[in-house]
Amino acid sequence: MRKRLALFILAGALLAVPVLSGCQSRSSEKMQEYKVLGISQMESGDYESAANSFQKALDQSVGRIGAEELDICYYRALALFESGDTEGAIEAYTSLVEYDAKNWEVYYLRGNVYLSAGQDEEALADYAQAVSLQKNDVELCVHIYENLAEAGLEDSGAEYLAVVLSIEPSDAEEYYYLGDVYFLTGDYDSAKAYLKQAQELGYDKALLLLGRIYADEGNDEDAQAAFEAYMEIYPEDAEALNELGEIALAAGEYENAVTYLESARAAADSGSDETILKNLIIAYEYISDFESACDAAEEYLSKYSDEEIEREYEFLQTRIGSEIEQESDEEEDTAEDTEETDASAESDGEEENAAE
Repeated sequence: MRKRLALFILAGALLAVPVLSGCQSRSSEKMQEYKVLGISQMESGDYESAANSFQKALDQSVGRIGAEELDICYYRALALFESGDTEGAIEAYTSLVEYDAKNWEVYYLRGNVYLSAGQDEEALADYAQAVSLQKNDVELCVHIYENLAEAGLEDSGAEYLAVVLSIEPSDAEEYYYLGDVYFLTGDYDSAKAYLKQAQELGYDKALLLLGRIYADEGNDEDAQAAFEAYMEIYPEDAEALNELGEIALAAGEYENAVTYLESARAAADSGSDETILKNLIIAYEYISDFESACDAAEEYLSKYSDEEIEREYEFLQTRIGSEIEQESDEEEDTAEDTEETDASAESDGEEENAAE
């Protein structure tokens, strides 16, 4: 759930919506420098430092609020959430709510943080407020239902599901989100029908979800075709590359899997590569590249907590150690054979000289 919520928060954070207190900048240049630094730190996964940089950017501002200050506040709230400072993130979003109580998006974002913290009542209240301010928003209702379902609160998400299913789609995006809802509820036939319609109307993202449905159904050929069609349009999409890597793994095409997954890791943002790294570890092991598998496991553990990967990392370290020891033994054996050959040749030479 954390991964999905983070994506939704990021989507909201980058929108120019009114936010907190701020003030007219004393040094716009300095504020911009701290903002750029914070964004760079977020991209590298250093969210705590990013939150500090965004705060320093805001410290440069005095007076009335401006669009730049508002944007930085969104970034800071997201960085706090990603750094694990849930309380700080809630406080940041609460400040945004206080600044603009009619902004539906801030309620939605704060609701996501509440949900991730297990504060279900607060999350439900924020979601309800967001929907009351942004009526009949199909995408918003789908995201809320999806979040609640993943948190084990499907009953609470039923009302949002009902809103989506009651809408007669009128454009490609609405067809897509109806397909998404049917996918979430397990009605794959209806999901595919709506997604194909969305694709025909030009909503390319439908190809990704179609591919995932085909993969779930065991139809790898159509799944691969859907992902490859999507990648003709977006060749560096990490999600599609990872899906292709998983299909290659399932088909036993391990070299291809490594190629897809390495490309996916290069394309993914830091902090959104959890599944990619896990798949890479598996793929490297299948081709007996234990050193690369160990490196991928080490990178994974530097970002995420997972007991299974910890055990796998320990195993890979012993495997690499065994290989190094074996190589060392082979080098020693080769050296001994060379010495014996040289000694034998020298002895033969001495015998020939004596015979002469």
